[in-house]
Parts: sequence; C-alpha cells; structure tokens
Amino acid sequence: MSKGKPIKYTEEMLMFLRQHEETPRAELTCKFNEKFGYSLSVDSIKAKCLRMGLKTGRNGCFSPGQESWNKGKTGYMGANKTSFQKGHTPHNHKPVGFERVTKDGYIEIKTAEPNMFELKHRVVWVKANGVIPKGHTIVFKNQNKTDCRIENLEILTRAELARLNQSYSKLATPETNETCILMAKIKDKTHKLKVA
Repeated sequence: MSKGKPIKYTEEMLMFLRQHEETPRAELTCKFNEKFGYSLSVDSIKAKCLRMGLKTGRNGCFSPGQESWNKGKTGYMGANKTSFQKGHTPHNHKPVGFERVTKDGYIEIKTAEPNMFELKHRVVWVKANGVIPKGHTIVFKNQNKTDCRIENLEILTRAELARLNQSYSKLATPETNETCILMAKIKDKTHKLKVA
C-alpha cells in the first residue's frame, strides 16, 4: 500500500477487527493482511483499532488470583547472600578523621561512623572554646575557608554577620577582613544602643 494513501475499510474488514479485538496487534496485522491481501503495518492496524475504540483486554493490572513473577523474592533481583557479609568493609570506606572539601570550598571532617561529617572550622572552634552558642557563627579572618587554624577563626552573632555582609563585603579582602569584622561588630552594637 502506498504511503499517505487512505485505506478504505469495508464493513467486512471492520467486523474482522471487532471479532479479533483482543488479539495482540502484531498477530492481528498478520491475520488481517493474509485474509484481505493487504500489506499494512502494525502501526496502521493499531491506529485503526484505537480510532474504533477497540481494546486488547490488557490493562497492566494483575487479574484476581494471578501471582507476580517476583513473589517471595527480596529486592528486585533477589538477595545476594555474598554481597554484605558481617564485618566486611567497603572499598570506599573512609576512616574517622578523613577530610574532604565541599563544593562551597569548606573542609569537612569525618567525626563518627557511619559517615558523620562536620565542618572542620566548627570542630576546631568547639575543641578550643566549647559549644558554639545558638545564633552564632564562625567566620575566617583571612577569608580562606581552608585555613582552619584557631587564630584564623572569629565568632560572630548572626546580626553581626548580616552587618558584615551588607556593609563591608565589597571592602573586605584577605588583608582588610579583620578590620571589616570589627567595624561590623561596632555597627551592630551602635544599632542595638539606638533601638534600646
């Protein structure tokens, strides 16, 4: 049959399609072509059946009493008894103390199993000065996020950090950042004194 030319279905052809409605479409196409002497594609027959509202009878659901192919299996492929043996350590396991750099440039350190990571500069601060109070954050005096020496760390309130970011972020360089931090602290104090 030439492409793009409409097929004129006779009433007999339509009746044949209705009678074989639940036959798989590839098989129905073979039977149709054989009976009527056509060479139609499976897609043509599918499209005609769709336009006629004929369904295959399959809806993708289990029929009552039908068992699934994976009944009684654990997981998709079934449990692999040799994969996870007791005491086995995976090849990519990292020990406590392992350090990695985040996408933001901060260093994280593994502090506990399994895979508990914390920001290194916070761990260093807590070790030297105790718990970081709520509403406070740690900043780097020289703006180098990988320099986690205690001498390079400064604690700020969230309000002071906001002042630093709003007023002094464009002025801050590795050399001037410490001064900008002090100015942010002063600005926050004066603002609180004005409000009080």
